[in-house]
Amino acid sequence: MPEKPMSQNLLVSDVECNNCGFIDRGTYCSSCGNHLQKQRISVASLISSIVDFFSNFEDKYTHTFLSLFFRPIEFINHYLDGIRVKYYIPFKYFFLNLSINLFVYSYFNISEINENIIDSEIDQMVQLKSEVAFDTLINNYGSFFSLMIIPLYVISTTVLFRKNEHNIAERATAITFLLGQLMIFQAFLNLMTVVFQPFYEVQKFVMMGAEIYIIFLLSFRFFKANIMEALWKSIFISLFVLLSMKYLLLLTLKFLQLYYGE
Repeated sequence: MPEKPMSQNLLVSDVECNNCGFIDRGTYCSSCGNHLQKQRISVASLISSIVDFFSNFEDKYTHTFLSLFFRPIEFINHYLDGIRVKYYIPFKYFFLNLSINLFVYSYFNISEINENIIDSEIDQMVQLKSEVAFDTLINNYGSFFSLMIIPLYVISTTVLFRKNEHNIAERATAITFLLGQLMIFQAFLNLMTVVFQPFYEVQKFVMMGAEIYIIFLLSFRFFKANIMEALWKSIFISLFVLLSMKYLLLLTLKFLQLYYGE
């Protein structure tokens, strides 16, 4: 009887999958789908994976950004209904845009613009070490404090919209998506500050207005409250979030004062 070719012997013999350890035969593992035979990484496969990553990144990011820009509430409702494949997950979208915002802030030294404005009013030589550390923390990592808005928003809406059908996770998803969009808007405002430095003070009020608008939009369209109910509840939520963030920052400053023994 003629001897079978080596390639046929490999196909019919049992092979242990390098990925999951499952004993199988054939070309692909029946358990995890990995190639059973070792495949070396080539330059062509490496380039292909890089192209695939960036094309997939661009498609998902573009779809998510444009949907949130033109029809935010419709997009959020569709996402919650299960239409998610071509979109970013909320926290990934938020952290990506937060990173872009921090890059713009750091690359163009927005903190120096802030310091120049402060120096015109306060002599930094008389600042305490804790105050200097606090200013540095806010200037460099202040955007991370916006994460606290998510649980604060969920808590307040759970109280004010108790009868609404959306659960805690869905409320967190909605606010996270819109905060992610807000990070890109802030990056744009930072770029405007680079061109026109006095705009830095105006930027704070623009961002505050944008945050209030997001809260009102969710109250009116997402929770489907009437306009007057959405208005007063949005004001309450905004005040609750604002005061909570204020006390959080005061506690941070107090901790720094204790740390430096002041």
